[in-house]
Amino acid sequence: MKIYNSIDEFNQIKENLSNLVYVPTMGNLHYGHAALIDTAKQFDQEVIATIYINKLQFNDKNDYLNYPKTLDKDLELLKQHGCNHLILPDDSILDNIKTIKAPSKANKLCGLNRPGHFDGVLTILNKFFSIINPSILILGKKDYQQFVLVKDFINDKNLNINTIGVETIRERNGLAYSSRNTLLSNNNKSIASMLYKVLKDIELNKDVLSNDLLNTQIKYLTSNGFELDYLAVCDTESLEQSLDICKKDLLVAIAAKLNNVRLIDNIVLTKL
Repeated sequence: MKIYNSIDEFNQIKENLSNLVYVPTMGNLHYGHAALIDTAKQFDQEVIATIYINKLQFNDKNDYLNYPKTLDKDLELLKQHGCNHLILPDDSILDNIKTIKAPSKANKLCGLNRPGHFDGVLTILNKFFSIINPSILILGKKDYQQFVLVKDFINDKNLNINTIGVETIRERNGLAYSSRNTLLSNNNKSIASMLYKVLKDIELNKDVLSNDLLNTQIKYLTSNGFELDYLAVCDTESLEQSLDICKKDLLVAIAAKLNNVRLIDNIVLTKL
């Protein structure tokens, strides 16, 4: 794996590269990221990753400062799964960066309590797109709203990038792999798996999908120590709230804090 410690270093060789499959990350990699690299390798093209903790997408300074950094472990994982190139930019990448304003659907779900978050996501990805010029982008669907917004941005800007979504990878107890899981104690990891249990219970009862069902699940989570950000059922594309499972597939998305660690998860309900 070739490592570039600056954008200038990558720019010196990028004219020799084409048809790159791009996997953006913020480091502290886990099995979910490994699945992204494995998916990227299926296209028989060279795979490039970035590790950059993007301060533009954090609206909580402490969250940014406390974001886990595990570079040595990250490098080993990327090498083991066959990543060909890795860019490790510093904050100079933000110099004179063009700010991207996310569309209105960014104000739903995670955007409700994280103003500017998706502006930061789209801004940094737009910069990386211009530097790397990938033909394929690999994103995880655990961050489903991000996946939709990035895919829409690429289509709206007519960028020649094929966006591929990868299903969520989970621990044995159902907890979605997340870089933030390292901030949880073993006991809290067990409690955190209740998020997936709630999603599966809603799926099991989708034929009686209702606000009462959601409120029951919210009470269950709050009684077990969760601070709910949202539990929402919505259209998989517009992200508008909907309970009409008879017409189309629906997204059930959840965000909650457990001991001040913010966790997200989702599941797609197939229409009846």
